[in-house]
Amino acid sequence: MHLLQCECVMSEIVDNILKTSGRIDLDAQSRAKIIRYLETLKSAGNRDEKQLTTFGLAYLEQLLNPDPRYSGC
Repeated sequence: MHLLQCECVMSEIVDNILKTSGRIDLDAQSRAKIIRYLETLKSAGNRDEKQLTTFGLAYLEQLLNPDPRYSGC
């Protein structure tokens, strides 16, 4: 897939994640974290858009509501 097409698909996945979660107003830094996370999953071979969306939603939930058991404190 061409790089530009890949970026568009990734952007669509993130937009879908934000719409589904009701967090369209999410700040740019958090959006960038989600993109990096999804790119990591894709580089590991996961290319299914539905699955990436599901993982992205779970990741967003952890960004917004971190589990204190895993805070490092």
